[in-house]
Amino acid sequence: MEYTDNTNNTTVGTGGKQAEGATSTGPPGLSAGPCFLFPRPLLPPREEEGGASLKEILKEREYATGMFLTLGRFVGKALLDDRLVDLPFSNAFFRAALKRHDIGLRDVAELDPSLARALSRLLTLADRAQALLASGVTAQKVEAAVTLDGVSICELCLDFTLPGEAVPLCEGGGEKAVTACNLHEYVPLVIRTLLVTAVEAQLNAFRQGFEEVLPLHHLCAFSEPELDVLLNGQQERWEREVVLEALRYDHGYSRDSRAVAFLVDVLCELSAPEQANFVRFVTGSPRLPIGGLAKLSPPLTIVQKKPEGGEAADAYLPSVMTCANYLKLPNYSTKAVMRQRLLTACEEGQGSFLLS
Repeated sequence: MEYTDNTNNTTVGTGGKQAEGATSTGPPGLSAGPCFLFPRPLLPPREEEGGASLKEILKEREYATGMFLTLGRFVGKALLDDRLVDLPFSNAFFRAALKRHDIGLRDVAELDPSLARALSRLLTLADRAQALLASGVTAQKVEAAVTLDGVSICELCLDFTLPGEAVPLCEGGGEKAVTACNLHEYVPLVIRTLLVTAVEAQLNAFRQGFEEVLPLHHLCAFSEPELDVLLNGQQERWEREVVLEALRYDHGYSRDSRAVAFLVDVLCELSAPEQANFVRFVTGSPRLPIGGLAKLSPPLTIVQKKPEGGEAADAYLPSVMTCANYLKLPNYSTKAVMRQRLLTACEEGQGSFLLS
């Protein structure tokens, strides 16, 4: 499984049609687009002339489907136990997994905007070519009349394989050239292969794994954004009084402590990415449960981190206990120092136990 984080356009995980600028770092599985997770197209299970052997193809498919089987179980268990996970699935993934019938070019735009723009232009040319053919214009003249930026479709050297992949769109797709006269076949096949045909094995494995925990049809009542909130939680803009009421104070701090006032001011001034970093730092997840900070369980508790060996509090970074949502905060001298030290901890402490 592999995806591209749309904040920095870097690939994470295991496999897919990558957005411009993305880089692959894992084995084949989930796909790379600028907007979240979707399965990577797999080669069909047959010998490829001059390419991957049948044994290699079957091994890749087995690995990918095994990963998606586990993923389905994991997602089902997370929903069953009301646990948040950091798995930003694309809307296209939810629609495909639930077999919704509105999958199309907009889903390609989620996964690969540049490919979607190209397909949209080709679709316009396909309509023009079919209109000319219907009016009695010969195929030869249609090929000359229908061009993309002055280049004939034949000269684009496209064939019936998925762009950027060796996955055929139809039987013998690698040997079938794309022309103006068959563009109306090519574009829908690209969309269907990318979103349905070439990912069906992974989607079936995901459904199977999920069904081992929960009936999949229970998700049909929810829209794609609602499913995202159920799995990943929500984001909210924090206001001072809401934050003060949601926090708990212990071991050296109270609601009226100067450090608490500094902290609340800093939290309310964070940008959306900074807020996500802070929430991930203290809870392990970048988003909050439904209901926001007030519904965090256990509540976010602020305790004083006392310096040792005569050091000043300003020399220390905050640390956390994510299992208990505990923030150990030194009594910094100014709000500016607190903001700088807190943001440093949030940035440098991600993915490690150095500040635990």
